[in-house]
Amino acid sequence: MSNRLQDKVAVITGAASGIGAACAHRFAAEGASLVASDISEKACARLAEELGKPGAKFVVATGDVTSRADTEAIARTARNTFGRIDVLVNSAGITSRNVADEPDLEERWRRVIDVNLKGTMLMCMAAVEVMRGTGSGSIVNLASIMGHVGYPPAVGLSDGFSAYAQSKGGVVQLTRDLGAALGREGIRVNAVCPGFVRTPLTESITSNNEMHSKLVEAHPLGRMAEPEEIANVILFLASDEASFVTGANFLVDGGYTAV
Repeated sequence: MSNRLQDKVAVITGAASGIGAACAHRFAAEGASLVASDISEKACARLAEELGKPGAKFVVATGDVTSRADTEAIARTARNTFGRIDVLVNSAGITSRNVADEPDLEERWRRVIDVNLKGTMLMCMAAVEVMRGTGSGSIVNLASIMGHVGYPPAVGLSDGFSAYAQSKGGVVQLTRDLGAALGREGIRVNAVCPGFVRTPLTESITSNNEMHSKLVEAHPLGRMAEPEEIANVILFLASDEASFVTGANFLVDGGYTAV
């Protein structure tokens, strides 16, 4: 077992499922001390059971990233428990499909933007205040290929007024801006932009055989990604191996945006 995050303190939002959970497990295996956060108290408890092996160093922190008070509390938990924050992974996110039952377009838009863009910004702001105390840190934001390209009309996932793509485009630009602003303080900020990944957020897609087939065909590697494959790239950006990387957006998409 390697220890690429030995002596590092990592905060992961959206840590109870999907890419966030894959990061939590991988970071723990790489020696990190973890503050694993999610909005669901039940999901946090389940994650704690999964990570509760001898020698594991972690705490769970239930919190809503759209709340400034909650994001500050998550950062405070890391500082009070472990003394610092070295790594932040902003994995908390939703898609427009999560709020499809909301009849009002503006409210659907607001909820997606609030979680994906505002939540990322608030958590970055809270973590940076702690990172400044040590003069270093690495932030990895979860953006998306949809922050670079539009949804393909053939798969019918957006009518152009779906906030997901716009929210992730905002995360891409937030990453560039923070990376440029914080570099001289020793704080690196990067983003990972996955293609379509097998997670709870994409269950409605993968359960539809026709839509699933179209998406598989759109990836030159001929499949969707697994969460662990995205976590591998996040680990690199979080680690000292990426010490000269900041303000960058990494496409991890099986070739989706190359064609």
